[in-house]
Amino acid sequence: MDKNKTFLESGSLHQLATALTASSIAQKRIKATIQAACIWANFFEKRKDPFVNYPTIRSLQTSYQIAYIAVTEMLLELPAVIATILTPSFAAGWVSLEAIAEHFGEETASVLAAIDSLHSCIIQYNTIDQYAPYVEATAPPVTAALLDICDIIRLYYNAPAEEQQEKVLARTSKTFLFELKYFYIPLVHKIRLYDIQTKLADFWFKHTDTINYYAITAQLGKTKLERQRQLDFIVEEVSLIMRKYGIDCIIKKRVKSLYGIWHKMQKLNAPFNQIHDLTAIRIILLDSSNKTLAEEKIICWRVLSILSNLYKPLNTIMRDWISIPKDNGYESLHLSFETHYHGELEVQIRTERMDYIAEQGTATHWQYKYGK
Repeated sequence: MDKNKTFLESGSLHQLATALTASSIAQKRIKATIQAACIWANFFEKRKDPFVNYPTIRSLQTSYQIAYIAVTEMLLELPAVIATILTPSFAAGWVSLEAIAEHFGEETASVLAAIDSLHSCIIQYNTIDQYAPYVEATAPPVTAALLDICDIIRLYYNAPAEEQQEKVLARTSKTFLFELKYFYIPLVHKIRLYDIQTKLADFWFKHTDTINYYAITAQLGKTKLERQRQLDFIVEEVSLIMRKYGIDCIIKKRVKSLYGIWHKMQKLNAPFNQIHDLTAIRIILLDSSNKTLAEEKIICWRVLSILSNLYKPLNTIMRDWISIPKDNGYESLHLSFETHYHGELEVQIRTERMDYIAEQGTATHWQYKYGK
């Protein structure tokens, strides 16, 4: 039985089309386009010579898995999906960019050309500097890199054990781990795909310093899911107290990754028990556009006062970057607290303006964390 034919007749393509758009009319058009690309890929796959070592060898089902991750986790669009499906055929030289552009559009052809360029280049320390500070995931060179990351995620979280064993040496080689640290991780940070960044950084840490990876895991004594649940309770408590005092805000939460813990231990030359921001929340104060700088500071300090009545402040661990901002313009109040039942918590307090500078302006910190 033709596995690819069975796959094409399954509901997988409809599932992918549904992930791309909520419009039922658009879903039919998108499904038809994906199906056409799959038929092309299946036709060329049957031409494979078993004695030839092709640049990219993978089944149609594997290409689908990569495409699904691209849509659901990277929020990439149809050209990235079609490029993923056609990559093996294009890499083998069975189909030209001109033919792809004619049948599937210039965007798809541009992504495939970028994939070919990425795989043929040598990534160096400064390769990431060739990308703008605020990159768009839809730019072909960026899409190409993100699709490569989707394959990494698929391999280590979804692939069968035998495939993992077969490819693990390639994906843990010194060259690949170098590329991961100096190119792929900074890139997803620039695009603000923070969950993906955490997965890649922890993977890099696990395969470059395995002993410390497992040592920190043991010292934490809790799974990431358990730590996230504890943080959910804290956010609920803080939200209630903010509403009580009429503070309009957004609360973001973060459980520090294994890589993040290790990185801070290295940076501070400190042991595990001196890292106090294993869990953290960021309180972003809204409606600050009409406030003066002095009024922004006052509201930040007011929130800090409210939290100090809720939790016990750890007085030796405070950073005031609203009175004296950092050289790069970063403004925020940082203070660590001892919560009632869930251990230590770092709190960052800032206004919308301060948050914009920190996340998108001159104070963005991807180079601080993952740079040279």
